[in-house]
Amino acid sequence: MKATANNKTLDDFGEAGIIQLIQGNVSQKLPPYVKKGIGDDCAVLAEAGWDKTLLVTTDTMIEGIHFTDQTLSPEALGWKALAVNISDIAAMGGTPRTAFLSIGIKPETEVSFLESFMAGFNTLAEKTGIALAGGDTVESPTSAIITITLLGDCLPEHVVYRSGARVGDDLWVTGPLGDAAAGLFLLQNKQAPPPSGYESLVRAHQEPMPPLDVGKALGESGLAHAMIDISDGIAKDLGHICEQSGTGALLQATSIPMSDKLQRLAAEVEKSPLDWALHGGEDYELLFTASSADEEKIVTLTSKISGTPVAKIGTIIHEDGIWLETEKGKERLGSGGYVHFSS
Repeated sequence: MKATANNKTLDDFGEAGIIQLIQGNVSQKLPPYVKKGIGDDCAVLAEAGWDKTLLVTTDTMIEGIHFTDQTLSPEALGWKALAVNISDIAAMGGTPRTAFLSIGIKPETEVSFLESFMAGFNTLAEKTGIALAGGDTVESPTSAIITITLLGDCLPEHVVYRSGARVGDDLWVTGPLGDAAAGLFLLQNKQAPPPSGYESLVRAHQEPMPPLDVGKALGESGLAHAMIDISDGIAKDLGHICEQSGTGALLQATSIPMSDKLQRLAAEVEKSPLDWALHGGEDYELLFTASSADEEKIVTLTSKISGTPVAKIGTIIHEDGIWLETEKGKERLGSGGYVHFSS
């Protein structure tokens, strides 16, 4: 067992440092059936005698960090807790199958909270063909804690990793960015119900619908070289692709897709719509790279699946870092977004 005397706190390490610490204190030799461990949207396992690989992801939502009763109703919480896991499966090109739900909850919580939570969970589970197969229920003294583990599957040759980006690849995103952040802004500023015309922004935050069919189609087509879901903001999540692929990226500010409602709200409240789009997070769209020679195929495939073509927003480059091209020139882009253990 590896251990060291260390008086630093987790805040000193930061989220990325904590992950590295955990990784450094376990065996680096993975068994043969683990095809991918820490470092991607899902772990990838290969079972003997089964032609598909098993995709495994888990996410935790904590009251006061990821949600409050002001930002998510119990029903929306049930939906979103499952959606964030579905998004990880979509990012690997897989199909979600089986969920395990663990919930920590205060004993004085009303029964109606759990009933509404499960109603939201079940609505999305039925929509996506997911079965709840187990989990755990515990008492939590101060706040609600929701953990979902989701299993999915995919043929080995269709799995899309973060590590496959190649210099010269186009960067694509499956939908508009920033709506969820704008919706959260409305909720946190007591705009619930939201002003007329902005309901879709709040819905984007509370009930995201990951483009599962598009992710699967991209995996099956072999067109996507690397892929990730946008949970922490495109600037931060693109950094994960570049880190795993050993590349950099150049984004075109004028190509970042943003809804008309996002831009209208940003103008009204004097916020930057581009900041929301780049750093807001929780869009749960897919960000992927593909050969520039396949542009027409990408547009045709995604339009057929979703009815809406994806947006080309930049290029994978050799130069290290994430860069943004604006009318003022080229500037290095900070990751932004929410970072745990960063006080």
